[in-house]
Amino acid sequence: MNHDWRLWLRTGLAAFRLALLYGVLCWLLLAAGLAGRSLQAESVQRAPTASVALPFRGITAELDALPAAERQNRLATLHADGYGWLRHRFDWGILEPQPGRFDWAGADALLADIGAAGLEPIVVLDGSPAWARAAHDRAPTDNPLAPPADPADFARFAAAFAARYGDQVRFYQIWDEPNVAPHWGNQLIEPIAYARLLQQASAAIRAVDGDAQLITAALAPTVDRGHLAIDEPYFLQRMIAAGAAPAFDLVAVQPFGFGHSPANPRQAPDLLNFQRAALIRRTLVAAGLADKPLLAARFGWNRRAPSPWGSVTAADQARYAGAALDLGWRDWPWLAGMGWAVERPDAPPAAPAWGFAVVESDGAATQLGDVLAGWQPAGARGGNPSPASLSVTAPWGGEAPAWFVVLLIGAGIGLVGWRGWAAARLLPWRRLAAAYRGAPQGLHMAAWGALLLAYYFVTWPPLIGLTWLGWALLALAQPQIGLGLAAALLPFYFQHKEVGWVDATLAAPPATVAIACLLPALLVVARRQRFRPTAVDWVALALLGASLLAAVNVWHWPAYWHGLATLVLTPLGLWFGVRVLARNEQALLRLAMWLAAGGLVVAAWGLVAWLLGAGIVVDGVRRLVGPHFSPNHTALYLDRTFFVALGLALAAPRRWRRWTLASCGLVLVALLLTGSRGALLGLGAGAAVMALLALHRRPALGRWLRLRRAPLIWLGAAVGVALTLLAAALGERLLNWQTVLLRGELWRAALALWEAHPWVGVGPGGFFWHYPAFLPPGPLVEANQLHPHNLWLELGTTWGVLGLVWCGALLWVTVRTRRRGVTQSSAPAVWLATGLVAGVTAGVVHGQTDAFFLLADIAGWNALVWAMLIQLDRFAAIPRRRLQS
Repeated sequence: MNHDWRLWLRTGLAAFRLALLYGVLCWLLLAAGLAGRSLQAESVQRAPTASVALPFRGITAELDALPAAERQNRLATLHADGYGWLRHRFDWGILEPQPGRFDWAGADALLADIGAAGLEPIVVLDGSPAWARAAHDRAPTDNPLAPPADPADFARFAAAFAARYGDQVRFYQIWDEPNVAPHWGNQLIEPIAYARLLQQASAAIRAVDGDAQLITAALAPTVDRGHLAIDEPYFLQRMIAAGAAPAFDLVAVQPFGFGHSPANPRQAPDLLNFQRAALIRRTLVAAGLADKPLLAARFGWNRRAPSPWGSVTAADQARYAGAALDLGWRDWPWLAGMGWAVERPDAPPAAPAWGFAVVESDGAATQLGDVLAGWQPAGARGGNPSPASLSVTAPWGGEAPAWFVVLLIGAGIGLVGWRGWAAARLLPWRRLAAAYRGAPQGLHMAAWGALLLAYYFVTWPPLIGLTWLGWALLALAQPQIGLGLAAALLPFYFQHKEVGWVDATLAAPPATVAIACLLPALLVVARRQRFRPTAVDWVALALLGASLLAAVNVWHWPAYWHGLATLVLTPLGLWFGVRVLARNEQALLRLAMWLAAGGLVVAAWGLVAWLLGAGIVVDGVRRLVGPHFSPNHTALYLDRTFFVALGLALAAPRRWRRWTLASCGLVLVALLLTGSRGALLGLGAGAAVMALLALHRRPALGRWLRLRRAPLIWLGAAVGVALTLLAAALGERLLNWQTVLLRGELWRAALALWEAHPWVGVGPGGFFWHYPAFLPPGPLVEANQLHPHNLWLELGTTWGVLGLVWCGALLWVTVRTRRRGVTQSSAPAVWLATGLVAGVTAGVVHGQTDAFFLLADIAGWNALVWAMLIQLDRFAAIPRRRLQS
């Protein structure tokens, strides 16, 4: 009794120490994040930026409707107030009202007056004439801000403008705010389409004006990422992905303050403030375009309330304007110039835009106008600091050299890990694990259920970390349940947990979390079993090496790291989970049940939503969508699930047969309602392979087949009826060849991408960020694809020739490791193997026109099932008496 009391006291003190150390670890991670933010902000200064011969301070004006005398007077005032450049919009619809017929009178006078005032003009070529717009941009609502139906029309206009004014104009901004409606017409926002417009206009202007400086459209500040608005960093990244980088010399931004002080240091995609300019600079540096300077085409704070740009007092507006100019001049050498939002808007006096004006609508002076007119740069422009001079925010709140802060935080984390390990060793882990394993099964279910429920609801990162720790501990006690849970969670990739860390957000898919939490258990069991990888394991692991080699062609690193985690590391974790933990046929049967259960939830999810009216209407058919965004993605998973469930149904005892076959029917109905034509091909191929395998089994298997003859006949009849009804319901969709032709265009672009990176590809997650640059000229089709919709092109574009070699080596080693086949296994294991092979076959056939490697849940499924087949073959090669022992 005395010994037990001391034991529990020691356990409690050790647990308390661990809790304190966890708190210290969270604080150190926060300090590391803050230091990383500071270091990142400083490091963007180091990369050299191209110099631009442009005065630093400028302004946007709207002078079209003014009489000549008043216009000239206002331009002279702006020059006298110290402004060096003037940004003005030139409407294509006014300048070329009919094809090839130009009206230059207004532009002639305006540009002559700007030049006479001593101001550098920045022309904004924007808008479109009705004759150039697409039909959907003319009716039912005519939109003069819409882009042309053919970018070549705009390019011809831009060339004519540059040919006429090339001796007066050096800076051309191509379009304005294409990332928000209605500035991209009555259609969805599409950065790749804008990139094409920019590329053609840029080439046309440079052909007639050799010293032209091309500026991207000034993207509107927004935090949205949808069909009617796309945030600036993402829009810019997609432009770069489309190959637009050579087409521009400067990037125009609009860092409005939105009520925040310019000193507010936060730089985050979900925050609109003046630091938005630095966030976009980070985007350029990360894309390898640090040499491209930024131009704050419009910045400012609004003194009117309410205002779409936020509101501040007139005094704060003036103070913030001066502080922003000081900050840009002193600390941002990559910023070529800063232009105030507007001199005076061409709008009614009550319009919120007048809150930016340098004078009141009645002509009265403002504090803002006085500050802007009196601003003078203090000293020389900020330089690019050397790496040794970089300083970051230290954990105690002050500034310190970057190397010292990194060393200090690293030492602190190491110390916490050391002391945490020492405290953890004081806990009676074996005794606790034995007590937990000996508890009733209901307690196990309650523990796992409570953990998953808590994980679903918690949002605070330290609490999320605690749920991960609890997950790892339960997986140590019950590793096979941990592996089964990872298998069941595979299709719920999009239901990820977002974990915030300072300004960064980590998207953690459930299956990836499950595998990461299972890793300690895998290491413990592998050590206990003295697990030794075989040739097939080393070949599977070679995919990681191929992915690391592909990093030489990466430019979008977040996508690469995410792809590496979800498309390579998670599948490898599932592979080795099966190899280490599935030690007998019963374990494999249970794992297959977990895998099928996840697919069954997908089918039920989709069917309930479909019955409630949800789905995507294509070719007049409402298509079922499960937890994915695409019915084709749902079909990819259900195609495989159906055959796994069918194999389990045939392997199940008689008392469970009715329920298991009903589950197969549920999956089949959901699969057919997705309306996927590729799924029908996979379904047919999988059924044919399953029938062939069943017909060629040995006599023992024949007896099993005869016992199950009736349910197989009923199932075959049900499938035949379902396919007949489906063909009648989906006739229009099945006969639509337009999507087939579009798929051909996608394959040609993917093949061109592979030819550009033949040996190691663009890496996991890289297809989306390289493919748009290889789209053929003409109307955009399939512009935002995550994968090339073909198994072989997936291998080639992602891992290059090395990927094809890896795939061939994996197949060869798998065949070589076969001994006597699964026919020597028990009948349930034979039926399971048959279902798994049929599922893989369905996936391979479906993968000729859709994904096979580049969707996270499908990649995980492939690895899991392949490893299960390897294990089944391994058990068949082991004498039955040894296997049972």
